[in-house]
Amino acid sequence: MGLKWGFVALMAVALFSTIACSGGSGSNGDGGDADADSDGDSDSDSDSDSDSDADTDGDSDSDTDVEWAECDGWQTAHPAWIFCDDFESDAPLVGPGRYFEYGDNSGGCMVEATAGLGDSRGLRIRWPQGGVEAGGVKLGFGRNPNSYMNKGIRPDEDFREIYYRMYLKNQVGWQGDPAKLSRATVFTSAADWRQAMIAHLWSDGDEHLLIDPASCVEGGTVMCVGYNDFDNLQWLGMKSGITRIFATENSGRWNCVEAHVRLNDPGQNNGIQEFWIDGQLEARSDDLNFVGTYTAYAINAVFFENYWNDGSPVAQERYFDNIVVSTEPIGCL
Repeated sequence: MGLKWGFVALMAVALFSTIACSGGSGSNGDGGDADADSDGDSDSDSDSDSDSDADTDGDSDSDTDVEWAECDGWQTAHPAWIFCDDFESDAPLVGPGRYFEYGDNSGGCMVEATAGLGDSRGLRIRWPQGGVEAGGVKLGFGRNPNSYMNKGIRPDEDFREIYYRMYLKNQVGWQGDPAKLSRATVFTSAADWRQAMIAHLWSDGDEHLLIDPASCVEGGTVMCVGYNDFDNLQWLGMKSGITRIFATENSGRWNCVEAHVRLNDPGQNNGIQEFWIDGQLEARSDDLNFVGTYTAYAINAVFFENYWNDGSPVAQERYFDNIVVSTEPIGCL
């Protein structure tokens, strides 16, 4: 944690400021993506190695009067929300109403006290120098033919439009431009992880996030035959954001990142992918043909990822907190 000293009316007063960290990743180019545990073997949800050094960024949050815990009673308070996680729960990350898969990467991805907003609990991500995979969480919701992904989150509904928001921060002194941050997708098979579309939120290799939508439907037929089937994906055009979220000079502060994905109406080019950082629109495409005339399943998963194609240049950390998935805009705290 960081200490700030202020002098008021010639008297020295020590102010203890809470610190929280988080981070975003992303990158176009999914080569070597090791995040598909399509064998159905969920990673263990062990919170061993609960380090107390999550606040390595040396930054402090000034707005400690904000109530960061927002998931207690969210089903009643926010009926449009599909899912909420502020990491304050002691429940295992994998389980009913929770994620269907969690990769702790041998302690690289852990829920820790003081790692979140306002010194709350948060998800700490740690890369060693040269590290590529640092774990993450996979959320399933809505109708999904793959029972492995079903954790009882509104399992009888089709969601053709979602918003999802996360808070993230890179530790002070952050270096480099990581690959992946998140993706929303449509899973279509009970037997494997084939997808009808993917709305990637990655990095552009130039310190920004970008949208990189992809379709895997021709007419009304899903062409993909497995997860990340690059041979059959059709890329619909990437667009970079404007905020240099991965720049070293912008490290050490929380960012509110919200994404919006809407499937196209059957046979029309009116699908949408867009995202905001701290309430500012970063990039938008509103003429997408994600799924042709395919309607059997809708958006039923969002992944929160930590994959660095070229490996982290140094040992460093980032943090996630306050994840929400909704049918309506969410906004920032």
